[in-house]
Amino acid sequence: MTLACPSGGGWMRRACLALGLVALAGAGVAQTPPREIAFAIAAQPLDQALAQYSLASGLTVLVDSALTAGREAPAVVGTYTPGDALRRLLAGSPLAIRYASPHSFTLVAAPAVPPARTARLRDTPYAAALQGALMRALCKGQGAAPGGYRALVKLWFDKAWRVNQVDWVSDTGSAPLNQRLEAALRGVTAGPLPAGMPQPVTVLLQPGSAQDCQALPGDGRAG
Repeated sequence: MTLACPSGGGWMRRACLALGLVALAGAGVAQTPPREIAFAIAAQPLDQALAQYSLASGLTVLVDSALTAGREAPAVVGTYTPGDALRRLLAGSPLAIRYASPHSFTLVAAPAVPPARTARLRDTPYAAALQGALMRALCKGQGAAPGGYRALVKLWFDKAWRVNQVDWVSDTGSAPLNQRLEAALRGVTAGPLPAGMPQPVTVLLQPGSAQDCQALPGDGRAG
């Protein structure tokens, strides 16, 4: 709004200028924080609880009855701002608040949250590093070099990212060979696991030959 003051130096101009200063000052004042209200809403069906909430807060509730059908609301008893009371009322329900105006709101179905993507070992550079470290350890281990055996193992890593536990999902069928493989695998490290990758890491040990060890780069030490 534009405020036009009369020319001259009379009292009308002074009053007009003063009014203009008040109007400008008021424009920068923050809105009054929401007032707290005493709520006494018992645990009951959600649609009934929302009706009581509307009466207590003075806010208009707009909601599709299909969204509240069969849903229960917890008790909300105490002194809260309208927003806090409403969030308590909807706790645990898949409904989201959408304010249509300062005096009304609507409830809608909350958007589904996609599940967190679990990192897969084969999708990371760590896969090749771990495979090489395990192969070097088996080739170096006494009586553990790849041969005709096949096994599925779970590897657990300590804080230094070294294998400190080996669990068999499917072993070789030979207890002495299992022991030699465990001894060779313990202590293997290939650096930190990729972020978000849970333990244990499951590894398939496949049949191989002496040529597999001879083709490995490096000196055959694990890690």
